[in-house]
Amino acid sequence: MVTETILPVNGIQLCVETFGEATDDPLLLLAGDASSMDWWDDEFCRRLAAGGRFVVRYDHRDTGRSTCFPIGSPAYTGLDLRDDALGVLDVLGLPAAHLVGFSLGGGIAQRMAVDHPERVLSLTLISTSAGSGDADPPPPLIDRPAPVRQQVKATTSSSGEARPSDTARGEAERPRAASREAPASVPRDARASVPRDARASLPRDASASVPREAPTSVAREAPASAPDRATGSAGVDAWSTGSPGVAVRTVPELDWSDRRTAVARLITEIRAQGGPFTAAEPHLRRLAERIFDRTADLATGRRNHRTAGYGPPIRERLGSITAPTVVLHGTLDQRFPAEHPKELAATIPGARLVWLDGVGHELPPRAVWDTVLGEILRTHA
Repeated sequence: MVTETILPVNGIQLCVETFGEATDDPLLLLAGDASSMDWWDDEFCRRLAAGGRFVVRYDHRDTGRSTCFPIGSPAYTGLDLRDDALGVLDVLGLPAAHLVGFSLGGGIAQRMAVDHPERVLSLTLISTSAGSGDADPPPPLIDRPAPVRQQVKATTSSSGEARPSDTARGEAERPRAASREAPASVPRDARASVPRDARASLPRDASASVPREAPTSVAREAPASAPDRATGSAGVDAWSTGSPGVAVRTVPELDWSDRRTAVARLITEIRAQGGPFTAAEPHLRRLAERIFDRTADLATGRRNHRTAGYGPPIRERLGSITAPTVVLHGTLDQRFPAEHPKELAATIPGARLVWLDGVGHELPPRAVWDTVLGEILRTHA
């Protein structure tokens, strides 16, 4: 069963959608910077639910149909993004959940694990870093050349779907070797669990489907003089500590209220940071159009999330995490190079590092779903 609803969370309105049965083990999906929940593919969510999980995804504030704040003047901080995630669990009556976070969402998941360990059953950290709360990141490198597609080859299944080949795995030799250096996983008997009878079911009055209308808005008009310094997008978000010696080019001003222009930019950003298994243009266009149509103002989240910051640094506290953890990272991720996942796996006790061959800084493409879903369900067992 799939339900979408607007719920009061942390003093605002958040759009929340669930997949599966409320009696199954809860799993919360945390999207990236300036991300609506649309970036988590519907079929991906359904397959998680089929694996016996009560899957929850939601629109961050200033994205999708959730509350929208004045552009450039967010009345919140990065800690509120953490509290929004906790509030979603609260309103659904879930004392704890398995967390799956992409990029900034991975940073939120880490912060939840160190600040509220009793709420976290396990962690899956995708394309993220231990640098949550470090110095502000640079703008996204969307003007750089797209990744060289010849770096990783693929085979094609009978269905026409691209999949990593043996050659691709060989060309990823150096990153894959790093996974053998990752600490061993935590024993099953050390994994926390929450009794099923301790979980409240989703209230009937909250589970009704809500018409797809414009999201709740605190203020929808941006100052006419405000320059567009928006950064990142959900599937290829801007949360990054950057890399020394990498030139950052200024992102030109963009009219995010124009559907054609905004959709084209989103597609460009995804492809620039993807890899050979990134979805084809028709799929990306449908996704970008859906994101635009569900969002009051794309520019607000892209600028406001960055303005809000990410909260105080937690790097030195990651060693206190006790939840079973798996770090999933693309071998072609240019935003967070190999040292980032290596550090995460080495710092979080018992964490496992799994490389995704041929994947860039993107939510896992369909070609690696079997691996990703298997790792999520294994870690959350």
